[in-house]
Amino acid sequence: MNLYRKQSIVLVLQATFFSSIAGDSIAEDAKNLAQSAVNPLTTTMTVPIQFEYNENIGPTDDGTRSTVFLQPLLPFKMNEDWYLISRTIIPLIEQKDIFPGAGKQSGLGDITQSFFFSPQKPTKSGWSQGAGPVLQIDSATDDYLGFEENGLGLSYIGVNLDGPKLYGFLVNHIYSVEGSVGNTYSNTFLQPFFDYTTDDALTIELTSESNYNWKDDKWSIPLTLTASQFFMVGKQPLLIGGGFKYWLESAAADPEGWSLNLNLYLLFPK
Repeated sequence: MNLYRKQSIVLVLQATFFSSIAGDSIAEDAKNLAQSAVNPLTTTMTVPIQFEYNENIGPTDDGTRSTVFLQPLLPFKMNEDWYLISRTIIPLIEQKDIFPGAGKQSGLGDITQSFFFSPQKPTKSGWSQGAGPVLQIDSATDDYLGFEENGLGLSYIGVNLDGPKLYGFLVNHIYSVEGSVGNTYSNTFLQPFFDYTTDDALTIELTSESNYNWKDDKWSIPLTLTASQFFMVGKQPLLIGGGFKYWLESAAADPEGWSLNLNLYLLFPK
């Protein structure tokens, strides 16, 4: 074998080797971004957009509701030790026959605004934490789309990232603050979640966004299973997916049975 052919073979092998390394690095970056999208304490700016369709709502089970949730998550570095993470939930609602004789409504619902003060370093056991105030803003454009009162409370998040697994929980409690505190509503929200992200950047999530109404002594317990795939569209990283929600326990104004969920996560890494 002449020297030219040997050099050519070496160059081909080197190109293959470095291409493999680059491919592994890109795949790892995609996996990390996919996990960042579903991490409620991420330090990556994220804008989840979720669509939910529900049927069998209300006392006569005749109601239907379609909701688009805009949920921008904005992290702010306060100093070398702490982040402030802003999480906003903006519901855009279209519903019909939720209550007998109520007819159809569409517009903006009540906005929920949370702030989490989060240490940059996790605990020795691997838990990242965040805590702070949560506000429920009386922003509904129709009386049937909100509580008609502002609310205030506290919220806490605990997250553990263990290889391809991300799990934890969010809990908050909100009181109405107009008139007598808690006179109109007093609600506890609990969201345990478990996410698994594959090497191909597919994230499977199991979660429950449960709510306990202390005034009515009623639980709302839905169980949601979704799958979301990471993509690059030009230079824009995103996750697209969907799944189903099943209502294990429903209050009077909640759906019953199955619901449809679709989601889109837009990521804006630094």
